[in-house]
Amino acid sequence: MNHFINAFKLYGVFSGRSTREEYWMFTLIYLAVYIALSIVAYFINSEMFSALLGILSLAVIIPSISITTRRLHDVGHSGWWQASPLIGYLFIFIGVAQESTILAGAGGALALILFILILYFLVKPSDEDNQYGSKPQV
Repeated sequence: MNHFINAFKLYGVFSGRSTREEYWMFTLIYLAVYIALSIVAYFINSEMFSALLGILSLAVIIPSISITTRRLHDVGHSGWWQASPLIGYLFIFIGVAQESTILAGAGGALALILFILILYFLVKPSDEDNQYGSKPQV
């Protein structure tokens, strides 16, 4: 739980590094809370819980982007990598607008490849000291 709270303490901090444990514990706790609220909202059909899901999603956007940036820094990559699948989405959008299944399919493949690459970066062990700082102590 400390990693989840720490991500909010470092709200909007896009410099430095975060360990795999920090990143994945934040992600795990967020997903667990989101899934629990989704199940409750589904079974009691409550707009209040649906609103809570929306608020939770909005509240976690900046901490999620910042902890992902710090995690990417930990393995020696720029935080901008997390935006790279948007290139594939752009090709999908253009392909759909142009009614080109080839362009849309290529965009989907590109987005998937970039997503898998980022996922690889996120599970990769920490680098030693790099341009983003010294190796975090666990």
